[in-house]
Amino acid sequence: MNEEDEARLVRLEELVAHQQAAIEDLSRQLTEGWKQAEKLRGELARLSERLEEFEDTSEGPAANQRPPHW
Repeated sequence: MNEEDEARLVRLEELVAHQQAAIEDLSRQLTEGWKQAEKLRGELARLSERLEEFEDTSEGPAANQRPPHW
């Protein structure tokens, strides 16, 4: 193998190594994003349930009742 081919091979190996590191980093970020999204979905579901329970148990103000600041 001549020097030109060897230099080209080294450049290609370096490029593959950088691309592999970038792919692993992106994969890690994607996994973290999915975990965060799942956590937020669960929290949203719990808050939605609490809000529904609150709305079910609360009574609206009487139609002719004055607001408390009057």
